Amino acid sequence: NNRAGLEFVGEVKASGQRTRLIPFQFNECQSYVIEFGEHTLRFWRNGGLILAVGGGVYELVSPYASADLDELVFAQEADVMYIVHPKYPVKKLSRFADNTWTLTEPSFPPAMTAPGGVTATVKSSTSGETGYKVHTYRYKVAAVSAATGEESLPSGEAACDNDLSIDGGINRVGWTAVPGASKYVVYKFSNGSFGYIGSTTDLYLDDENITADTADGPQIGRNPFDGPGNYPRAVTFIQQRLALASTDNEPQAVYLSQTANYENFGYASPAKDSDAITFRMRARQVNIVRSMLAARYGLLLLTSSAEWVVTGGSASDAITPSAIVIANQGYRGAAPVQPINVGETVLFAQRSGGVIRDFSYSYGDDAWVGKDLTIMSRHLFENRSIKAWAYAQAPSSIVWVVLDDGSLVSLTYMKEHEVWAWTRHESGAGAVFEDVTCIAEGGEDVPYFVVKRTIDGVAKRYIERLHSRAFDRVEDAFFVDCGLTYSGPPVTRLIGLMHLEGCEVVALADGNVVRGLTVENGAVSLPVAAAKVHVGLPYAAVLQTLDLDLGMVADIGSVQGRFKSVSRVVLRVEKTRGIFIGPRDEGRDGERIVEFKQRSTEAW
Repeated sequence: NNRAGLEFVGEVKASGQRTRLIPFQFNECQSYVIEFGEHTLRFWRNGGLILAVGGGVYELVSPYASADLDELVFAQEADVMYIVHPKYPVKKLSRFADNTWTLTEPSFPPAMTAPGGVTATVKSSTSGETGYKVHTYRYKVAAVSAATGEESLPSGEAACDNDLSIDGGINRVGWTAVPGASKYVVYKFSNGSFGYIGSTTDLYLDDENITADTADGPQIGRNPFDGPGNYPRAVTFIQQRLALASTDNEPQAVYLSQTANYENFGYASPAKDSDAITFRMRARQVNIVRSMLAARYGLLLLTSSAEWVVTGGSASDAITPSAIVIANQGYRGAAPVQPINVGETVLFAQRSGGVIRDFSYSYGDDAWVGKDLTIMSRHLFENRSIKAWAYAQAPSSIVWVVLDDGSLVSLTYMKEHEVWAWTRHESGAGAVFEDVTCIAEGGEDVPYFVVKRTIDGVAKRYIERLHSRAFDRVEDAFFVDCGLTYSGPPVTRLIGLMHLEGCEVVALADGNVVRGLTVENGAVSLPVAAAKVHVGLPYAAVLQTLDLDLGMVADIGSVQGRFKSVSRVVLRVEKTRGIFIGPRDEGRDGERIVEFKQRSTEAW
């Protein structure tokens, strides 16, 4: 079917500068579009700007320059979104209310504070006993968070002298309470390293010659993203870990946080299964990690030259420090634009050639395989690359794709039915599409676009969203771009159209098309008063059939290359009117264009 119109949402804060839209979806009822501009963030919900307490638009200061917005990569969980860029430190965007957000820089230490005031005292000395030989016993203590189970870094050392190898000897290790701690873990130095000797909910632990388990040591803090050259360019979540990858200094490195502790990249020696993980792909070329995705069968890594899947192998269902298997799945290479999940299939843009591929696990091949989805539509992608795209699952399973020349195309993709088809979309006022994102609104996945239009000789950047195509009455059909709707008492003059000043527009007034309107001083006049009016830029939906081929015809052969006379056209349509038919696309006013008569007994 043809697409619905684009509803005008608002002008970006700075029309002269590049703007990026990023979705923030807490659940199907609470969704936002975040407008990233030159060092600012604004928040849209249900087609309107979020206002600050006391009035005015709610804004947040950001470090990102307009020229760097295309390289932002993000991953969201609940009310928190991590944002990465190779030129900027990692940022964490947190939502507390519609008009209360924070943008902070995580430092990646454990959130839990280590105990202070640690002491080691001799509770029961064995001095003077037969065989007494003085030993210095060294201890450290860590606190465990009641909320997250995260263990703090160890405290400073405390030491005392005794000989616990003789019966009756006791050392007491004490410390001060840490707010939010559920328990405390005590480590003792033995054979060159600290090892676990016990945990307690009290503020002390008595050591009666407990053997230290040096296979379970304290945490060692680490921040691999400290300073320029160490900022990651890819981010995702995998198996309750935050995954960050590909810094300028380590383009092939992948860093996984501790399990369930996203901002803790510490580890112990020897390593525990819950520790943070670092690994690097060893390949023929050193290529950056473009993107990462948590897939059903592991962590999918797309680099500029190859595709990889990371799993725990046959030894483990999960990826751990001791169970990492990195398997190559192909050498296509990925473009910088982030991949899209469609069910269990991944769509990604190939590094060059304007190719989009699907990618999914095949049981028969025991590997990730896919196909070129642009093979039948190469003309749409010649000398072009994908700038942005977004997937709208409901209602029609469509991927909306913005190309680097400002054109907009869409892919209807239904893998289970082996259906994929491309469509080109055009719009008026010199439309240049610059970005797209999708969020859930009103039971549908709604695409939002940044569109640069020339209005009264001036370039303007607008945010517009695709209107729903679901309607029961012809009066509700919205098929104009950059449009607005009036609903109320019948009027002949419509105001509030300054965003289309000087443009020729069309209107659907109570179900009747009104053409030849020009916006002057932000208003248009209708020839007849109407109560429900949609006003905006016109666009045409054009369908061109393939060349007729009847096969081999008796006494003629092939009809290819021959003139053909078409005397009748039969169309089957639904909720459609205003159809014009001709031998070629000449526009509705072309000499050989014939209007297709509609029924007189219904609205279409």
